[in-house]
Amino acid sequence: MKRGSELAFDAIQRTIGEIILIGEHVIPRYQRPYAWDEENVFDLWNDLKDNPEGHFLGNMVVHPSGSDSWDLVDGQQRLTTVLIAIRAIKDAYEKIGEKGRAQGLFNYLQRVDLSGDPTFRLKYRTESGFLHLSLFSEPESKIRQTNPKSNADKAQYSAYKIFARNIEAEVDKSRGPDVETIDAIRDRFIRSTVVYVRVDDRQDAFRIFETLNDRGKSLNQVDLVKNQVISSIPVTAAQEEERLWVKSVSQIESISWSKVKVEDFLGYLWNSTSHQQDDEIVAVNRIRRSVDAYMRSKANAEQGARDFIRLFSETAEIFKEFDECLASPNGKHWADLVPAERWRPDRYASVDHSLYGCLVPGSNLPLNLLFSLLRNYIHGTRRTLSNARLVDFLRAIENLQFRWSISQRPSTSTIRRAYRRAAYSVDSASTANDIVKALQQFKRDANSLMPTDAQFKDGLKKLTYFTQRPQDVHRVRHTLERIEEFWGSSRLSRNQVVTLEHIEPQGAKSINSNQNFWVGKLGNLMLLPMEVNSALPSAFSGKAPKLAQWANSKDLILQKQIEVGAWGNAVANRRMEELLDAAISVWPKVMTI
Repeated sequence: MKRGSELAFDAIQRTIGEIILIGEHVIPRYQRPYAWDEENVFDLWNDLKDNPEGHFLGNMVVHPSGSDSWDLVDGQQRLTTVLIAIRAIKDAYEKIGEKGRAQGLFNYLQRVDLSGDPTFRLKYRTESGFLHLSLFSEPESKIRQTNPKSNADKAQYSAYKIFARNIEAEVDKSRGPDVETIDAIRDRFIRSTVVYVRVDDRQDAFRIFETLNDRGKSLNQVDLVKNQVISSIPVTAAQEEERLWVKSVSQIESISWSKVKVEDFLGYLWNSTSHQQDDEIVAVNRIRRSVDAYMRSKANAEQGARDFIRLFSETAEIFKEFDECLASPNGKHWADLVPAERWRPDRYASVDHSLYGCLVPGSNLPLNLLFSLLRNYIHGTRRTLSNARLVDFLRAIENLQFRWSISQRPSTSTIRRAYRRAAYSVDSASTANDIVKALQQFKRDANSLMPTDAQFKDGLKKLTYFTQRPQDVHRVRHTLERIEEFWGSSRLSRNQVVTLEHIEPQGAKSINSNQNFWVGKLGNLMLLPMEVNSALPSAFSGKAPKLAQWANSKDLILQKQIEVGAWGNAVANRRMEELLDAAISVWPKVMTI
């Protein structure tokens, strides 16, 4: 046992076999689910095969959580994988009738505790899942009949199958007795070594983990921050916070609108707050230190930790709703998230209508400002942000981001700085007037960043929509919807289900032919109710009377061609210019402050 700076720990290199037999290891609630992919599993197999005398697996950090029980702070993925391999080796012994050896390995999966009850060597503090109910319990035949549901369960089952196939292949290739080959595989796993670090309590275990893993890389920031905040809450009182953390991470990873990694989300989250001394952007690899400074600034570090986890949870829930907004921007999906005293369907319908325009570009750049605005509006205690002001802010964000993304401008420090400054101001606002000032400053920053009209038009000309190539569908639809609003007198209602109609039909035209590409451009597209679109004839002359019922009166070129019953590439190009002229008014280069 070593002591220094009030930190007591024991670190010794041990075989994984010795460690498993110590007692039971417990995976806490806050740990991420099992996530090793096939490449990780193959790498472990090959590393052990190349080093049969004892491959070094790295560090494991634990702290006591009961009699013969140890909580895993670091090493759960590796230990889980080794135990899955041991199960596959046990099954290989049973296939050749070596029941004694199989029973010997079963002792590495389960044991009898001091009360005489069977228990697992590796346990989750949450409910048992596929690992326990199948891999560590069922006969091999039943394991292979199961249908894992979660990603973690599927990854565990995949690891099991990889080990089973590799063991079988190695046995088939071996010229010696099968039992000796399997013995060698078994020994490679149980003789692999780790530096096993045992610490007296959870907080010290987190400190050791941080020392071992903090190299200033963003990859580790989420785990480091998680350990930092969880360790500030007494172990007996942290169950709700641990549950919230796991739920939030799962929500973030399930978002389909934008594949934001949890580490990136943490960056956008922290840069959506005013918990720092100034509004400078906090780099991801410095967030842990910034969070630590924030918690130490509180009179009670435990309360600071709880506040951070609540912030993390509230923001993850907001982020989750972005998928729903893109799918159906009617505001209804916010009902379960918004406190009952703040819920009004009409207000959130207007929020969704404006938020949709911010999400359509598919850019992560505005995330910190969107998080700050929506958190303030939904959960803010000062009530500084009205519905009308929120919608104004969202429209300003859309104006900048839609122009920026359509013009295919890259992320720059200047635009990131504009979003960060606005997010900081919104989060720190104490009055409604502070919000007004934040919006005015954001518009000034945005106006200085706006791409030119020519750049914006060039970007719009590149948008296409084909059934076989739908990636621009949201941008195209939104462009036409906003132009409809700008023109006024639209015959389409906001709540109507509309689809994109190719005025000149796609038909059997190849989208890979340059001469057909105009068919997918804006000039050849219009919005129609779904039931109308599905019943239209193909030829323009045949469908013109029906189009006349829905075409906007300001859509002058289309209106004229409907009258004459003729349509073609040249006309579609002229209509394109008409739409582009409207677009630069919808998304002006200079916003009124």
